[in-house]
Amino acid sequence: MERPEPTPIADTVFAVVDLETTGFDPQKDRIVQMAAVLVNGRGEVVDTFDTVVKPESPEEYEHGAEHVHGISRQMVENGMPLSDALSRIWSLTDGRVFTAHNARFDISFLEAESNRVGINRVVNDFVDTLALARRADIDRTRKHSLQALCEHYGITVERAHEATSDAKATASVLVKLIDELGVRSRDQLPGLSAE
Repeated sequence: MERPEPTPIADTVFAVVDLETTGFDPQKDRIVQMAAVLVNGRGEVVDTFDTVVKPESPEEYEHGAEHVHGISRQMVENGMPLSDALSRIWSLTDGRVFTAHNARFDISFLEAESNRVGINRVVNDFVDTLALARRADIDRTRKHSLQALCEHYGITVERAHEATSDAKATASVLVKLIDELGVRSRDQLPGLSAE
């Protein structure tokens, strides 16, 4: 039996996700904004989603990091309910390559928040642009933050620490890294994010 031809990277759709949160601990902090940009390996945007999120029981968490992302408690109160936002983000990532910059951070929050509202979802396979950037920079001659990578590749960031803007920037960085690493088909992706 012949093996199917691998999916060309140009035809692979990546779900590039970015979250803004109240802090760094997924067990006590909460998501206040989420965005996903669906982009193929050619860099063409297929779909986008973004929303401010209203966590379950907003009175029970401490609203922090507003000085970083600019999302106020009032904006959160008027946001999309957490369960609806999670359902949307999971549907967008289904069948696509989950991608984020420092992906374990975003995954830990998505999984913790999903668990809070009874959605049983986990991310097993993903691409981390932070790990890809380190792999592409064998001699460790450059910084690997999203901002530093955007500067390196000449990518304009509309507004740092805003989920949609950061997701778009990550998608652009992803396309540059795929090209730099010589990735030609989807089957080359597993293992590239391992550090």
